[in-house]
Amino acid sequence: MKAMRSGRSFLFRLPKGSDIGIEVAAACRRAKVRCAWVQAIGATVKARLGYYDQRRRRYSEKEFRGEMEILHCSGNVSFKDGVPFAHLHAALADAKYRVWGGHLFASEVFAAEVWLQELRGPAPVRLSDPKTGLALWRLPAGRPRR
Repeated sequence: MKAMRSGRSFLFRLPKGSDIGIEVAAACRRAKVRCAWVQAIGATVKARLGYYDQRRRRYSEKEFRGEMEILHCSGNVSFKDGVPFAHLHAALADAKYRVWGGHLFASEVFAAEVWLQELRGPAPVRLSDPKTGLALWRLPAGRPRR
C-alpha cells in the first residue's frame, strides 16, 4: 500500500446538459490533477449505468431517462491511456422513489455540484488486468505507512 496525502480541493457546479465523468476529467486536465477522489450530488435527465458480470467478464449497461436525483455519485480519478480518467459509481432515484445504481458510464446533468479532492503522491495508472478483465490500478510498490 502506498500512502498519499491530500492536495488541493475543488468545488464546482456542472453546466446543464454536461456529462459528470467528462467534466471531472476535463477539470483535472486543466488543473493538472493526476489523482483525486470525487463526490457529486444533483439531478440528471439521462444516465447510463453498468453492472460488471464477473463470470462473463463484461459490463451489461442500461440507460435511464427522465428526471432523477443523483443521491450519491463517487469515485476516483487516475490515469488511463495517458490522460485523467474518472471512474464513477452512482445511485439515482426517480419520482416514485425507486433507486438504481452502478458504474456510471454517461450522464446528462440537469444540475450537479462536484467536490474533487486532489491526492498527491505517485499517481495510479489503470492497466488491463487479465485476472478480472478490468482496467485496474497499477500502484507503485511500497510499504504501508502508519
